[in-house]
Order: sequence, then structure tokens, then C-alpha cells
Amino acid sequence: MTTTDPTTLALTGQLPFILSVGAILALPLSYLLLRLYRRAVLRGMSRRGEHPGDERNATRADRAGPLEHPERELRLKILDASPSAVTGGAAGALLSRARSSPWRAGMIYGAGGVVFAAIMAFCFLRASGTEFLPFRFLVLLWVHAWPLVLTLVLVASSRRRTKLLVAAAYGAVYSILAVVVLARSPDSSVGQFVVLWLTTNLPTTLLLLVFLIRRVRAVGPLVVTFMILALTGSNLLISVLDRRQALLRSVAEVGFSLGLGGTGVFWALILIGFLLFAILGWFALQWIRRRYQAKGVNDQSLILDALWLLFGISYSIGLAFEGAAWILSGLVAFAAYKATVVTGFRMSAGSEASGQGARLLLLRVFSLGKRSEELFEAVTKHWRYLGDVRLISGPDLAAATVEPHEFLDFLSGRLDRQFIDGPEALTRRIKELDTRPDFDGRFRVNDFFCHDDTWQMTLQRLVGTSDVVLMDLRGFSPQNAGCAYELHELVSAAPLERVVIAMDATTDAGFLERTLHDAWAAMRPDSPNRSGQAEVRIVRLTSSGDRGLFALLGLLCTAAERESTMTA
Repeated sequence: MTTTDPTTLALTGQLPFILSVGAILALPLSYLLLRLYRRAVLRGMSRRGEHPGDERNATRADRAGPLEHPERELRLKILDASPSAVTGGAAGALLSRARSSPWRAGMIYGAGGVVFAAIMAFCFLRASGTEFLPFRFLVLLWVHAWPLVLTLVLVASSRRRTKLLVAAAYGAVYSILAVVVLARSPDSSVGQFVVLWLTTNLPTTLLLLVFLIRRVRAVGPLVVTFMILALTGSNLLISVLDRRQALLRSVAEVGFSLGLGGTGVFWALILIGFLLFAILGWFALQWIRRRYQAKGVNDQSLILDALWLLFGISYSIGLAFEGAAWILSGLVAFAAYKATVVTGFRMSAGSEASGQGARLLLLRVFSLGKRSEELFEAVTKHWRYLGDVRLISGPDLAAATVEPHEFLDFLSGRLDRQFIDGPEALTRRIKELDTRPDFDGRFRVNDFFCHDDTWQMTLQRLVGTSDVVLMDLRGFSPQNAGCAYELHELVSAAPLERVVIAMDATTDAGFLERTLHDAWAAMRPDSPNRSGQAEVRIVRLTSSGDRGLFALLGLLCTAAERESTMTA
């Protein structure tokens, strides 16, 4: 088969074009859509609910009037961001599980990645007619295993140093294999190994930045899927008409009769093909939505599936020059990867999480922006193997927590139906909470969209139904009246044994201390803290947040252990 074969030209020309343009266009489109999504969330938050009820007013009434002054003084225990002292007991077991579970999951994904790479290396050798030699196969396997580095960074690495070590380990193994091959084959050169890796992996890696960037990662796979399908339609229609000249002339005549010139007809055909397949793309997104709600996929698996599938297609494009059927090698490798991963998680006893896990409520200063996203990602990467995470949705974490069905509701103009407009909607949302682990042992993030007059009653219910509370008060100051209200609610309704507060140099420590003491003095008569622990644990995070991560996790695990002891 020659390189002028139409099928080969289509596979090696149009397919890379569609993937490249689709990924490039998806980046700004994802940014734009997420920006509009944040604005929609803000508009919904600023509105008032249709049936807010009087639950919030009742809460205020409970606080009004003279209360008996607590007999004990509240103590603030401020801990530096140092490694956690939790070493044994149930809390130690929880912390160990939180730290190791992402890496166990990474190993399962790694097994799938090795199977994927082995198939691609084998196909490369067979398609090119190259002699099979053990070290040659190992070099090709390792080249095609590069997506595993990106996978481990996404799944298991929570600190920058760890991410660099993963990449360095990959490079070290590749260097060792190269040295061995160079010693055994004098005709080889260092430049060949560098060029092999760069031509095989660099273009696709750059394209993948579309949905590896934190700011667009949550919706990147959805937008890329839509764009690739729509662009496929625009190219496919032109290609079909180009091979059927009689049909093309008939279509052109219709365009000319409408006053379009040759260029106008060309662009009209591209637009028609784009729109037709955009409809198909929309149905594909709805299918993903149903799979997500049925727990067949989750936020992490969507990203990883898109990553491995894109690399598989990219790797197989070059093989199409040796025969059109080789374009299927990437799909076969991806299918083997998926089968290995699904089997691995089914066999893994590490699906230690079964049933309901430890419920974590996250409260924070909305104005933190990027810093809030970074801490949220670092903590939840580990905690979601212990239990689900609950939070009141805000513009700061809108991009990090948006789920497929919420995003599609936004695109459909129906995001308002996600908002809680009264007690009945809140009760229904609480009953619908997703508290079961997914196929990979991870629990989900449950976010609550609240109006201006429904967030307080939502907070009250969440405090009462959560096991552990983490309150991120970095940047806390007298301007954060909402956070001050939350502190009052925590002291009145949540046992302090299960509350952990994070702060840093940007926190107004004096105002935080005064707010806590005021909340202690004004706690409700039925507060569990009237007879419980009179101590608030606060961890002081550093600017990078890396050092304090496991100290913070240790405190959360200790709080979860105490909660389980209290309810046992």
C-alpha cells in the first residue's frame, strides 16, 4: 500500500488535524464556559429562594436572648505544619489508608498502562517488520508507557516534589535502557533515543495540556469529546462529497442558487457537517452523563480515559502508513488498558471502602481562589478514599467540583434546578446524597448550590449530618461575615472533637480568636460542647501547603476516629 492511498491519507492527515484542532479549540472554549458557569453560580447565589422557610430565623431566635455563660474557657490549640504525630490506633490506620490508597490505585492504573504499552510496542515491531529483540521491545514499551507518568501525577502525587520524582524515575529507566542498547548496538546513537521519544510523545503531551490544566480539567474531556466529534463531521462531509463529484455539483448548484459563491458553499458545507455531528456530540455527552450518574465512570476516570485514548490514537496514526488496519492498534491497546484497570479494581481488596465512609464537610473563605483549589485538590485526593466530601458551592471551587450533569444543566440553561430554594429541596438533596464509593474505591464530592437566603439552613443540616469538618480560614478577616456565622454554627452544633481549622499568615489571628470566644460565649443551650471538649485544633499552613498536608490529614483522621468513638 502506498502513501497516496486515500484511506491512508485520511487516517494520517485528517485524523491528526481533527485531534489537534479539536484540542486547541477546546482550551479557550473550556475557559470561556467555566467563566460563564462561575457567573451563573454567582447569580444563583445572590438570588433569594422561592420557599426559604423559617429554619434560618429559628436558628437566629435560638441565639437571641441571654444564655448561661459556659463554665469552661475555650482553648485554641495551634499546631505548626509538621508531619502528623498520628502513628497508631484507628486514626493511624485511617491516615495510612489515606496516604497509600492513591498509590494503590496508581499501581492498578499502572498495570493497565504496561499492558497498553506492550501492545503498542508489539504492533510497532510487527507493522514495521522490525526484528523482535528483548531490549528493543523494552525500549519501545517504555516509550509508549509515558502516559503512565501523567496518570500517576493525576492519581497519586499530591506534592510537587513527588511529581518531579515520578518524572525523574521514568527518565532514569529510559536512560538505563538506552545505555544498555547503545552498549549492545554500536550503530545506535543517543540522538536516536531522544528523537524517538520526542516524536512519539511530545506533540500529544502538549495537546493534553487542554484538560491537564487544573483550571479546565473538570470539563476538558467533555469539551474535547464534543469538539472532536463536531470537527469530524465538518471534515467527513467534505471528504464524502469530494469522492462523489456528481453529488458535489448538485450541492454546489443549490448553494449558487442561494447566492453563495464557491467559497461560501465550501464554508457552508463545513458548518453543516459541524452542526450535524455537534448534535451527535451532544448525545455523546448525555451518554457520559448517564454513565456518571450510574457510577460507571467518575471525574478521574473520565480524564484518564481521554488521556489514554488520545495517546492510543496518536501512537497508531504513524502505523497506518504500514496498512490502514493498524490504525485500530490504539483502540485495541486502550480496550486492553480498560479491561486491566476494571479487573484490577474488582480484584483489589483495597476497595476497603464499602458502604458509607467518613463524611467530610469543607467550609472556606470563598475569596481564596487558586489557593482554595490547591488545598481542595490535595486533601480530597486522599480523603476521597475514606469518605465523601460535602461543601456549599461557590465561585472559588466551581471549576474543581463541577459534575457532568451540573455542567450539562448549565449548557441547557437549567442550572437553576440544582439550587436549593427551600427546606423541601434541601431534604430531597440530603436524601439523594451519593455516599457510596465508585468502582475505584473513591467517594464523590457532594456540592450544594444555595441562594442567599438558603445557605444558612443548608449549613445547619450539613453540620448535623457530617462526621468531620475542615474549615479553611486562610485570608479570614472581619470582611468575611459568612465565615464568622459558620464558626458560630460550628461551636453551637458540632462537637469540637471533629472540627479542624486551617490558617496561615494571611489569617487575621486576633479576629479569629475573638470570633471563636464570642461563639463559645453565645453557644446554644443544647450545644454538644457544653459538656464536651473545650479545645479548637488549628493547623498553621505554610505558603506552599506541602508540609502541612499530612499534618492536616492526620488531624482529620483523628477527628474521624473520635466521631466514630462517640457514635459507637
